[in-house]
Amino acid sequence: MLMSTKIKRKIIAPYIHAFEIEKSGLVAISVSARCKSKEQIKSNTDEDLRVEINHAPLRELLPEKNIQQFNIPCAFNGSKLRGLKKTVVFLTVLEKGGHEIILIPNNSAFVEEIQVQSYPGNQNPQIEVNEQAEDGDRRPWHNFVIIDLPLKSGSIKAGVQYYKYDSDDIKLIVDGHVYTREDSRLHKFWLWAGSLLGKTPKRVVVEKEFETHLLPNTHYIEMHADKTPILHDVQLDFSENETNAQVRARRIIKENVGIIKTAAKEFEVDPVMVAGVIHQEQSTNFNFRDKLTDYIGGLAGIDTSIGIGQVKVSTAEELEQKFNKLNPIINDKKVINTRAMRVEFLKDPLMNVRYVATKIKFDQDRWRDAGFDISSKPEILATLYNIDSVKEPEKKPHINPDSNDFGKGVALNYNIIKGWLKI
Repeated sequence: MLMSTKIKRKIIAPYIHAFEIEKSGLVAISVSARCKSKEQIKSNTDEDLRVEINHAPLRELLPEKNIQQFNIPCAFNGSKLRGLKKTVVFLTVLEKGGHEIILIPNNSAFVEEIQVQSYPGNQNPQIEVNEQAEDGDRRPWHNFVIIDLPLKSGSIKAGVQYYKYDSDDIKLIVDGHVYTREDSRLHKFWLWAGSLLGKTPKRVVVEKEFETHLLPNTHYIEMHADKTPILHDVQLDFSENETNAQVRARRIIKENVGIIKTAAKEFEVDPVMVAGVIHQEQSTNFNFRDKLTDYIGGLAGIDTSIGIGQVKVSTAEELEQKFNKLNPIINDKKVINTRAMRVEFLKDPLMNVRYVATKIKFDQDRWRDAGFDISSKPEILATLYNIDSVKEPEKKPHINPDSNDFGKGVALNYNIIKGWLKI
């Protein structure tokens, strides 16, 4: 089902677009907009625009000291677009019911259109585009944002044409990696190059396939256009490439060392414990492929586990009651005030790991306050992380607590994971 809304207006304040999903599952949200440079609008600042889904902000892939929100692939930057249209397609799993797309301008922006397309149960969606780029020089054109999903591979069908002085070209970038060609040094970074077609007056449609083998996370696919190429369709494979749960778990830890250390430092817990419980959750998740199928198909359940830390929605809400930093009050209102918002925040690895760290902090402090220091007992901390709730903890602090298989697994791998974190 496709829902298309023509906006065709300039916005100078946040613009909220509400929509309904009839069936839980994979959804593609397409936003088309224009931003101009400061020279074009005779201002001290460029026009910029960023997008939030259910009020959850997106940011740069590798966290920087200063959070980047406008100068990232999923945003619209006037200094680069100079008034030309750009489209960003957000691919994520949404539950049945109401949701919101929030468009937040810096200075101002012109919004063209918003489209919402459902693909419930489809792990290999084909996204029809059939759009020609406006005539421009080497600029962002059509980007895809993949949220909390793996990306095994993809294929893109696009048309380019030869012109005497300046032909159509398209550049492909996935998570910062530029796909190159070997047959031309001059056009090495332009996977589609019209000038290499020969002096043909016709537009030639070329399909390019690419492999990525990316784990579930936030991923950016960028297409930059030179001149006026046509994008016909994009097909993406959201299946898991990895078959071994333990190998997959090790990759998850090694690819997220920075945010694990940051979250542990923020909440004053052992980073090896944060990584350890995430690793144990993922390495014992032997049916992760089936869970992914259920997730994309909208069959995961009302209190599903989300993100790299596999944090339950209910646990996240309980932790927010204990740790205001997870859900601060701004303008007399909690930042996260609906289930839909909480789910979106949990999809972000940066936020998800903070919930993992606070659960460890909660258990550690509760036992310490009762006179029992378990901060150096990974098997006990991990056991509590695994079995004890936040709202109504069942385990009363005592002198000789037992550990379960989950806790023993974390303790067994403690020194190995410490090496992965280079601590």
